[in-house]
Amino acid sequence: MRSVALPAALGFAVALGLSAGCRCGVPTTAPAGAGSAASTGSAGPPAADTAPPPAAAATQVQLPRSSDAPVTRTTRPLDRAQLDRLAAIEFPDFEREDRGGFPGLAEFRHTTRTRPRLAVTVTVATCAAPRTCRAMDLAAWTARRDELMRGLPEALRHRPDTRFEIAARAISGAPAIAVYELGYTAGSDEHDQPSIDYIDAYVLHYNDGVNQLRVMANYVDDTSGGIDQLQALAPREDLEKLAVAFASYYAHAWN
Repeated sequence: MRSVALPAALGFAVALGLSAGCRCGVPTTAPAGAGSAASTGSAGPPAADTAPPPAAAATQVQLPRSSDAPVTRTTRPLDRAQLDRLAAIEFPDFEREDRGGFPGLAEFRHTTRTRPRLAVTVTVATCAAPRTCRAMDLAAWTARRDELMRGLPEALRHRPDTRFEIAARAISGAPAIAVYELGYTAGSDEHDQPSIDYIDAYVLHYNDGVNQLRVMANYVDDTSGGIDQLQALAPREDLEKLAVAFASYYAHAWN
């Protein structure tokens, strides 16, 4: 077994062994803020007398454990009972929220009980048509960059400092596609009111041609003051650990 030390901002420590699992230290910060179904944060600026997030000792959050065995391809579309079973799974250090669904799809979110609030939104669905389950081919997904970026707030899409990086990633030996999204902007809305849009997320896409899985780990706490502070509160490496742990768990659990 080996231990991998990650940046101190969240104090993750990951143990890789016969039953792969990891633990993440998440420090307490300021009161909770808002995230959205579109994987973004959007809120007005904090009050003038709001103090910076205080430093705090890290607590430990147990991430899902899954087998080291390779992911097995499914052979039939998931039915409603199977989707409901997956959606009902809970983890002690996360609050579960059912985000609804429809025939062939379930979506649910697990949010850390400690601070900063990090959410993992899981979408499990059948491949209703071949086009809905594209091959896990990096070149093909990179060609869809503009299409995929439509999920970002318009204010972030064309900023030079917005990061939207598409890469190949494996989930328990199975090929997957990862997208890292980072951006922040502050300004005024159409009513001339202060407005802030931000995103700090790591998204994994996986399908086996029969069923598909999308796992998004993102920062959903208070507005942070800019890209640098977002990265300090929720570094890319830590969001990746979250997304991979949950994706591996559900890719094994749906069989």
